[in-house]
Amino acid sequence: MKAAVRYLCIASTFLAGVAQAQNPPPHVPLRPIGECLRTDRINDYHVINDKTVILRNGPNYFIVKTSVACPRVDLGGGIRFRTNEANKSMDAFTICGDINEAVIRRDDPPCPVASVERTDEATYTKMSKQKGVHHGNPAGPNGSVP
Repeated sequence: MKAAVRYLCIASTFLAGVAQAQNPPPHVPLRPIGECLRTDRINDYHVINDKTVILRNGPNYFIVKTSVACPRVDLGGGIRFRTNEANKSMDAFTICGDINEAVIRRDDPPCPVASVERTDEATYTKMSKQKGVHHGNPAGPNGSVP
């Protein structure tokens, strides 16, 4: 009987470890706010696929991923974001990967932002030269919407 209890304890510990491994840790938004993407200063962007956009604002490079596919995000007219209400008091034009941030298209439902990550110039250049990547117009109406 003791052996059965011992095996049951070992099995439950193993299963708890497997369950934890299947649940990825929650995304941590960029901090401090000064490290976040300034949506009013986008110089260049590229749509990598339905869920990934890379952006440059000045010397800073970012990878923005959405939690759902946004199949029409690469249509012309620039790229716009909805920022988190809580961050607007500190900087109205930043996205950090917080809750309620989204990529906005005029006639489409918003695409929630899953993460915003800083990257380097080499990674940005490599990703922007992939086949099939849509190159955004930096002169378009980029930025944030109310």
